[in-house]
Amino acid sequence: MSLSITTTSKLCSNRGTSIVLSGPPKVGKSFSLRTLPGRALVVDIEDGQLCNQNVDLPAVQIRTWADAEELLVKLKGDPEWHQFDCIAVDSISELAEVRLSETLGSNSNKMAAYGQMADDLTKWLKEMARLSQHIIFLCKYQRNKAGVWTPLFPGSLLEQNLFFWMDEILVMRMVEGADGKAQRVIQCNSCEEHQAGDRSGTLDFFEAPDLTNIITKIMSGAIQQ
Repeated sequence: MSLSITTTSKLCSNRGTSIVLSGPPKVGKSFSLRTLPGRALVVDIEDGQLCNQNVDLPAVQIRTWADAEELLVKLKGDPEWHQFDCIAVDSISELAEVRLSETLGSNSNKMAAYGQMADDLTKWLKEMARLSQHIIFLCKYQRNKAGVWTPLFPGSLLEQNLFFWMDEILVMRMVEGADGKAQRVIQCNSCEEHQAGDRSGTLDFFEAPDLTNIITKIMSGAIQQ
């Protein structure tokens, strides 16, 4: 392939955005998948779609690492799987645990097993993020040694690099509204207690938990002043 000069706008014109949405259990991450734009495919790894039982979202279940690899092959090369505008993986924390269980079962060296899991997830996540669709990775989260809430994975390598790989690291959480009542929001930038980040520069600090609105703002390119 010969190199050719293009523009940054053209580089972004044929791809979607990659989003990691973390947060505490039962806060509404899986429920929010019904707010995705267009036709969305839910990749269920946690058996956590009870909240979506009354809607018919297209879905596929992943039980093994081989399933995850097959999914990537289909999304990249099978026309039947190109019908989707968004791919939502619920969750990448669970997928990492599935892969770690397999590598620990085949490798007596625990450190090597963790390294293999991290290498495999790194490659898979990066290839998923390069797909033309919008990619949404749901993720568990934890309080790290510094007391800050961050995405949760076995080991530390994936957590440390996620901010470099993905466009958006968002946190769904409950905050007190102006009326004094708890309300669900998606936090888009970091504060002292929560790590988040918005590569697009288009999102407010708090956004409503509407993924269509969030993705529309990101793709508009309207930078926040």
